[in-house]
Amino acid sequence: MREHIDIVAENLGKTFSNGTKHLIAIENVAIEVGRGKLFCIVGPSGCGKSTLLRLLIGLLEPTTGKVILDLDRRNKGIAYVQQTASLLPWRTVLQNALLGAELKGPLNSTIVERIKNGIREYGLAGFEQSMPPELSGGMRQKVDIIRAIESRPKILFCDEPFSAIDFVTRLELSTRFKKMCRVHGITTVFVTHNIEEAIFLGDEIVVMSGRPGRIISKYIPALSIGSEDAVKCRESPEFSDLFFKIWKDLGNENSLSH
Repeated sequence: MREHIDIVAENLGKTFSNGTKHLIAIENVAIEVGRGKLFCIVGPSGCGKSTLLRLLIGLLEPTTGKVILDLDRRNKGIAYVQQTASLLPWRTVLQNALLGAELKGPLNSTIVERIKNGIREYGLAGFEQSMPPELSGGMRQKVDIIRAIESRPKILFCDEPFSAIDFVTRLELSTRFKKMCRVHGITTVFVTHNIEEAIFLGDEIVVMSGRPGRIISKYIPALSIGSEDAVKCRESPEFSDLFFKIWKDLGNENSLSH
């Protein structure tokens, strides 16, 4: 693996078989994710985005090709945020938020205070002792994100983590999420079907076709306005230009009908 490349996928393909039926989910996917970069995967529902992510994590075995993660970075910590929060129902908000750090080693007062600050920054002050059933879906998802980020992973995988969150909160979370990934140098693969979200977050964006999922285009956003603010970035002329390029890519592949 080349220096400063944390994730490589070569000729990656996945076919699901059930007796005589075979479904090709993705085929011939090749990507490289640089260290500390935010890498966004965009595509319509059913195109294989989540399958690709699970292959990169190692939750699925590829039918063809291979995935290589930088060994040192992998050993120092990987985190995974799914579409739906996976909180432990018998633990409080604070206890759930602490879990990622707790699994890496003994907790101390510095770690606990840092995570309490994270809870406050994500708008959950006053809910530290609440139980998951007492929270809205968006609040539970925030706790999941805090748990992942505050475990200080070197590599982070996200599968549409903001999809259950309202639009305004989603913009706020995107800004904070990008800042945290930058500050801590986290290499992040972020799956989304939201073009605007990908343009703001991504250092690089790949667009997938309809099933079987293939990489049909790649972009490196270069926003002249608000590159660190999910609201202000929309004032950048490059934002709308890139939005329509990606929209056209998806339309040309007839992906939106899938």
